[in-house]
Amino acid sequence: MRRKTKVIIYLLFFIGIIIFAFVIQTFPKDDYTVTFVDVGQGDCSVIKSKNNCVLVDAGTRKDARAVRIALDRLSVKSIDAIVLSHLDSDHISGTSRLINDYEVKKIITSETDAKYLPESTDVDELNTALELKNIPLKKVKSGDSFKAGDIGLSVLSPCKEYSDSNKDSAVVRVTLGKRSLMFTGDITSDVEADIINNHKNISSDILKAAHHGSRTSTSGDFLNAVNPSFSVVSVSDYNTYNLPNLETMNRLYGYGCKVYRTDEMGDITFHFKNGKIDVETEKA
Repeated sequence: MRRKTKVIIYLLFFIGIIIFAFVIQTFPKDDYTVTFVDVGQGDCSVIKSKNNCVLVDAGTRKDARAVRIALDRLSVKSIDAIVLSHLDSDHISGTSRLINDYEVKKIITSETDAKYLPESTDVDELNTALELKNIPLKKVKSGDSFKAGDIGLSVLSPCKEYSDSNKDSAVVRVTLGKRSLMFTGDITSDVEADIINNHKNISSDILKAAHHGSRTSTSGDFLNAVNPSFSVVSVSDYNTYNLPNLETMNRLYGYGCKVYRTDEMGDITFHFKNGKIDVETEKA
């Protein structure tokens, strides 16, 4: 009888181990951090998982220190990819300094915008840094996708050649487990319409509002298609462009998503863990 009892105990113990292992395997493991860095009138976002890091845009040269602080806070040593939405100075001029300070494995930019490389100090510096460090430059278009470990990126635009740097921005939808974010560069509402027409599902938890909250972007139709719970506007305080535009901000507030602005809140960090999204801002 005792022997039979021991067998039952061992059997139950063994079954318990199997159940525990199954629960551990199926329990959500998502643990990601996304920081929208306050780079003034520019764009830079840091996407970090346990073992991987991707940047979307790199801000301006004068804001390189702010980007380094954000990266160091996340203990980033190497960067899997920097996605440059397009080649305007406020998106790319900080790239060469990042290449000098970190191991950068790849640069990604819009296929159509890259056709019209402007003659500028920023582009010259970028090309020189890429050559010195032997870093590959990948040009992407709508339909392309790639991964950096458990960080997934799908390119939604350019859907065609617009012959305009802002419109030719690379638009990427980033997936982090079951969560998603939309990065829109400086696109305008006609490009937003093309994205809606060319892609079935573009819903995203977080929308980075295009072109610093410009009047020509973030249309009502695009908001309905993306259906964000949160939106972020990267913009400088007291800028000469009068951004973000009041009409655009009213659309965002009217839609009902929570709106965060770098000019008011500094760095804005989203923590994704166990199915939840928590938000931390540098300024109260």
